[in-house]
Amino acid sequence: MSLTSHPYSGRDVVLTSKHKKLELFRSHFQSQLKMNVRVLPLDTDLLGTFSGEIERVDSPREAAIKKARMGIQASGIPFGIASEGSIGADPVIPWIQCDYELALFLDDEKGLVISESISSNEIVAATIKARIGDDLDEFLRKADFPRHHLIVRPESRVGSLVVKGISDLSSLLSAIESCSLESPTGQARIESDFRALHSPSRQSNISMAAERLARRIASLCPECHVPGWGRVDYIKGVECSGCGDINPDKVRQEILGCSGCGLSKPGKVLNAVIGPAQCFSCNP
Repeated sequence: MSLTSHPYSGRDVVLTSKHKKLELFRSHFQSQLKMNVRVLPLDTDLLGTFSGEIERVDSPREAAIKKARMGIQASGIPFGIASEGSIGADPVIPWIQCDYELALFLDDEKGLVISESISSNEIVAATIKARIGDDLDEFLRKADFPRHHLIVRPESRVGSLVVKGISDLSSLLSAIESCSLESPTGQARIESDFRALHSPSRQSNISMAAERLARRIASLCPECHVPGWGRVDYIKGVECSGCGDINPDKVRQEILGCSGCGLSKPGKVLNAVIGPAQCFSCNP
């Protein structure tokens, strides 16, 4: 199918974001779908903030749906996109930080919700407690400052004062002084600002999720031709090449599916066999 015959070709889609994500989506939706991305900078912080002043109560998918719905309702455009991220300990290697990014497309005409996601350890995430006059050189190198911006708050009085988007040393030192004086312990907490416009490494991950989403939307169901054909699940259980036992937790193959008619088919085999090092019998 050519791009001009895709059902979304030439249509507008609204991106709900106040954190300058337009360039992370626009090129992918233009090249993959010929869709025109229009940004609507609504206050998505109402659904939760990275810095914790507003608690996030929804799952990433629920929050992204709400964001996309906000843009659709405010613009009148029936197609909406949004992204949602969370950063924390990697579920497999807990001493490494992981950035999970979900990109989501909402189609009010067909009643479709299409999403893609990535999990990446390529994220700058740093935090430290400091007093006025402390040597911060090593921390600032780890935090990739000033390329990545910072947040400063009192160490033990979260919510009383938060200084965000710090991008120069003078502002950083001033914030440390203010927050240290506000803290009962005399310390400030300095941490990475994960809002998209302040974190280049997170921007890269959002862009990759946006590209995956655009590619998925471009793929039509082989049966009903609805956009969004792609991976919906996995088949688990992979045989050991040494002893022949099955590792039930290891992913063997993708399952591809349609969000329209519900058709599903086996997809790419990811692991035909595993080595003895990944086998519970050979390597208990």
